[in-house]
Amino acid sequence: MVLDYDVIQFLISRFGRDKLFNSLDPHKYSLKTFLVPIDVLHPHESVYIDIVNYVTTDLLTSGFLKYPIVVDVRTLVVLDGHHRLEVLKKLGIRYIPAFFVDYAEDYVTVYPLRKDIPISKTLIIDTALKGCLYPPKTSKHVYIGFAIQPTYTPLTILKTLSQNPIAANISPLPTL
Repeated sequence: MVLDYDVIQFLISRFGRDKLFNSLDPHKYSLKTFLVPIDVLHPHESVYIDIVNYVTTDLLTSGFLKYPIVVDVRTLVVLDGHHRLEVLKKLGIRYIPAFFVDYAEDYVTVYPLRKDIPISKTLIIDTALKGCLYPPKTSKHVYIGFAIQPTYTPLTILKTLSQNPIAANISPLPTL
């Protein structure tokens, strides 16, 4: 796999070399799913309320969160799953299944879905970490060589963890 030099340089300039390389180990955590505290995540897109309502109905009807969201392991920026994230926030859930990818690797690519808004990996990271949001459905991430597998995480488990994380023995991942 090849690292995107521009993304790595941007991350170093944003966080510093020591903080970037001494935080989450991208090789240890990437391409795996973890339960992550919602409040440490950085979304990069806003959401459509109609989709949030649809996903809420689907989640409450099925009782399962079918797919994890996709998150960059280095910055905790949400790449895919903003509507699912918003639904869980709305329901008072504090943890979400997150599939970690290393955004600096070439197995993740991003394409603009809106002709009038430029998109790149560094722009997405910078926007999210500044607390700003692109409009909904601005970017499309494509993953090469693997597919995000469903987890079918029961809503009851997520609610229980949100009410008593200490009893569930959850330790949050280190953050940047």
